[in-house]
Amino acid sequence: MIWRIRDRGTFQRLSREGRRSRAGVLWCTAVLDPSLSPPRVAFAIGRAFGPAVQRNRVRRQLRALLSEMTVPAGAYLIGARPDAAARSYPDLQRDLQSLISAQQRNHKVDD
Repeated sequence: MIWRIRDRGTFQRLSREGRRSRAGVLWCTAVLDPSLSPPRVAFAIGRAFGPAVQRNRVRRQLRALLSEMTVPAGAYLIGARPDAAARSYPDLQRDLQSLISAQQRNHKVDD
């Protein structure tokens, strides 16, 4: 189960403490925290990405992929480059798995 980030405090914490990583066409700022269980996710896919149909399609795909994965407890702000709209579902899945793995490594190295 994945929850959405809705409160300002979590976004502020992501801004202050978040660690950034990139994988393929995706980027992420995350704070891994066992007290944030289930994981909370927000998406940053702005108008520069393309029309609303493309933005919403990629957002739905990412949400579906996250629900299929085991995501460590924490808060995640996930964004995508405009070329993500042309990626296939398996390609997005690979990028997202790499992104989550990179965040786990990033937090273990610096802790």
